[in-house]
Amino acid sequence: MEIDARELGTLDLDGAWVQYIDLHDYSFVPTRFTISEREYGFQSSMVILGHGAVLPGRIRELRESGKQAVVAERGNRYYVYVSPP
Repeated sequence: MEIDARELGTLDLDGAWVQYIDLHDYSFVPTRFTISEREYGFQSSMVILGHGAVLPGRIRELRESGKQAVVAERGNRYYVYVSPP
């Protein structure tokens, strides 16, 4: 699945800004997608309410390991996708 980079926004996770996409209008939640020729794969999901305790740290860990993350939202969940270094 190809996602247009113009659809991306940003999400502030306690100072850890991350690329964000709203998947509410999509017919399904993909396991993989591509943005500007970079492939991302599903890594984890969590309920939006209460994400603040876990998600900022997870994004920082991914970045420290050299991976790039995108957070997608659909329903009451955040979905974290990562691209290899």
